[in-house]
Amino acid sequence: MKAVHDNIAGPFAIEEDIALYGTITGGATLCTGRRFILHGTIAGDLRIEKGSRAILHGTVAGGIYNDGGRVELFGMACHRQRFAGRRPDRRSGSSRHGTTMKGSLGLGRSAHES
Repeated sequence: MKAVHDNIAGPFAIEEDIALYGTITGGATLCTGRRFILHGTIAGDLRIEKGSRAILHGTVAGGIYNDGGRVELFGMACHRQRFAGRRPDRRSGSSRHGTTMKGSLGLGRSAHES
C-alpha cells in the first residue's frame, strides 16, 4: 500500500491501494478491488465501488455512496446514502470507537471477523 502525504485535486479516481494523510479537494471514487485508508480529508463525496474497501479515520465533508464495497467509519462523514433499497446495519467495528456499516452502505464484517 502506498502512503500519500499530499493535497490532491478532485475529482480523483483511486486506482491503486493508498493510505492518504493529506486532502482531496473535491470528490473521490474508490475503484473496484482497491483498498483505501483515509487519515486526512475528502472535501467532497466518496463513492465506493463494488469489491473495494475503505477504512476512514479522517473526514468526508460530503457523502459516502456505497455501490457494493466495504466501509469502516472511525472518523466523520456529512451523510451516507443507501443503495439497493436495504437499510444499513450499524455495529461495533474493529476499534472501540469504530463503526462497520453493513448492508447497502458498508458490506462486510469488522476486521476481526474477516
